[in-house]
Amino acid sequence: MHRNIDRRAFLKTSAASLAALALEPRSFAQSLQGAPAAKPPKVIVVGAGIAGLVAAFELMQSGYDVTVLEARMRPGGRVHTIRDEFSDGLYAEAGAYDFSDAYTLLQHYIRLFNLPVEEAGAAEKAVSANDVFYLQGKRFVVAPGTPPDWPYQLSTEERRLGLQGLWDKYMVAAAGQLKDPLASDWPDSSARELDAVTVNQFLRRNGASDAVIALLRMTFLGEDFDDVSALEDMVWQKFLDRGKTWTKLRGGNDQLPKAFAQKLGNRMRYGAAVRRVTQNKDKVRLTVSRAGVMEQVEADRVILAIPFSVLRNVELDDSFSAQKRMVISKLRYVPITRVYLQSRTRFWTDQKLSGYASTDLPTRTIADFTDTQPGTRAIMGTETSGPNARIAGAMKPEERVRWGLENVRKVFPEMAENFEGGTSIAWEAEPWSLGASAYFGPGEMTTMFPHVASVEGRVHFAGEHTSTLFVMEGAAQSGVRAAHEVGAAV
Repeated sequence: MHRNIDRRAFLKTSAASLAALALEPRSFAQSLQGAPAAKPPKVIVVGAGIAGLVAAFELMQSGYDVTVLEARMRPGGRVHTIRDEFSDGLYAEAGAYDFSDAYTLLQHYIRLFNLPVEEAGAAEKAVSANDVFYLQGKRFVVAPGTPPDWPYQLSTEERRLGLQGLWDKYMVAAAGQLKDPLASDWPDSSARELDAVTVNQFLRRNGASDAVIALLRMTFLGEDFDDVSALEDMVWQKFLDRGKTWTKLRGGNDQLPKAFAQKLGNRMRYGAAVRRVTQNKDKVRLTVSRAGVMEQVEADRVILAIPFSVLRNVELDDSFSAQKRMVISKLRYVPITRVYLQSRTRFWTDQKLSGYASTDLPTRTIADFTDTQPGTRAIMGTETSGPNARIAGAMKPEERVRWGLENVRKVFPEMAENFEGGTSIAWEAEPWSLGASAYFGPGEMTTMFPHVASVEGRVHFAGEHTSTLFVMEGAAQSGVRAAHEVGAAV
């Protein structure tokens, strides 16, 4: 068995290359070690999400013999645009919705494939549409960027600071002291201290009142603050806060994985579910199920770019370390459920409303998923995470749509007469995802993260869960890192 490659060394190399890539729009393959001309190494990438597609594309560009095995009949993984369930050409994002200017690597590929982008929420801004809050049974309509009269027992100072000010006070200052998780001396005592508590435990420890915690629950992923490590949240919130302009792909975000798949051509193999992985000092062997028939395939190197929640159902031989088996078995995934309701009219725009609402209802966030799409009809949807997402995910599809409609009607009563039909997605119930983004509970990031992306013999690992950014940018970065590891190892 070959010695495991040191993870941090390659991550640092990749980080430097990523920094250069952000400044110079060229293919990363130009900095990747080329394959020997006589007999290029065979690399199998398992999973055609963004991570797997990036890794396969860059290796292909450098002359490697690449095959991508994808259990689904489409590329993209959790980048998925729903089209067939709606009328008049409408579509809605089931997974990744938008991306900011901080997503420098993702933006590189979007430019490389010449894909059209549009600003998220541009239609709302054009008419200065108002936002809606629904809290403690009361509806608040406010101008864009204006907070409601928060129905919480906030002090005068807390009310003056508002949502952003309170976030800055309790979270941003502490995050500014953190070291990079890829640093050689990480984790330090500060990281371990933050990792020992959830976000809400950290807030309470630093003097936040119950009213402040209730208010901060309205922030991005605030529904999960009772479960997520404070360290993890601070690490990736620093990245999210760098984003100033948020965009999406005009025509649907699935255009990006489709563009990768087109370039990869017949290297893509759909309907191919990996059931077993074994390796020796020379080869990796995969047992693959295709149309119910088992077959064996071999490669010089393999990149596993599937969620650990799915990898748990794959048999691994005894070449995999105890630490790797531990993180595969224990890494957590956020349950996220979305419900989509097709509306006959865009009644909210007539009322100069954005179609967006923050609520404390079980469905949580409400949004117009078609804000930049033309036509009379539209799709208003909901998104919830955590326990409510799990409850909704256990419902039958038709019951889930009714549940979504009942909650949306409390905020937008006009939906009752405009509703035409709907659909939903519960990522925890999707068999090739078994959850949305990964996350670490208290005490897990400092103990588990160093082992998530570590190389095991000839097997490499990619996916947003192997980065510190549980979004498309993290997935893309992990694909580059895995390609770099392969290039350095052969």
